[in-house]
Amino acid sequence: MFDPKKHHRKSTRLKGYDYASMGYYFITVNSKDKRCIFGEIKDGIMYPTILGRIIEEEWKITGEIRKNIILHEYVVMPNHFHALVEICYSENKENIPGEFKAPAFTLSALVRSFKGAVTRRNNALEIGNKKGVWHRNFDDRIIRDSRGLLNVKKYIKDNVKNWKGATF
Repeated sequence: MFDPKKHHRKSTRLKGYDYASMGYYFITVNSKDKRCIFGEIKDGIMYPTILGRIIEEEWKITGEIRKNIILHEYVVMPNHFHALVEICYSENKENIPGEFKAPAFTLSALVRSFKGAVTRRNNALEIGNKKGVWHRNFDDRIIRDSRGLLNVKKYIKDNVKNWKGATF
């Protein structure tokens, strides 16, 4: 049974912000239970698992199929994925009154599609991770200026060499 006191989700999105609008977004998607299932880092080098390679492949495909975005820096880490995404223009159309339809061209839709593609490929593998791949949400930050953009690019670039191991 649904219990609103027990079964509730608090959105981490900025209230009132249009996540289909032009701009840069920094996203972080964690593995389920923060397990290190995407690879391991040794001597400052990331060695991805099969799942880690699938994540990278599906991220590149995301950039090919969504014509309104540009993928910038990204990194697959042992238990999470960081990426910088630029939405160049909005493709959302007006909704038809009385018809509920999830917006198809928002940041959330992009992440949902990406996570779904990775999960489907993982599930198709005989050795796929059957305990689930992703944490249910993702974190985002709206990049508001060039200084913030440079900081995020550097953070992503340096993430592997700064890895201290999984902390919970």
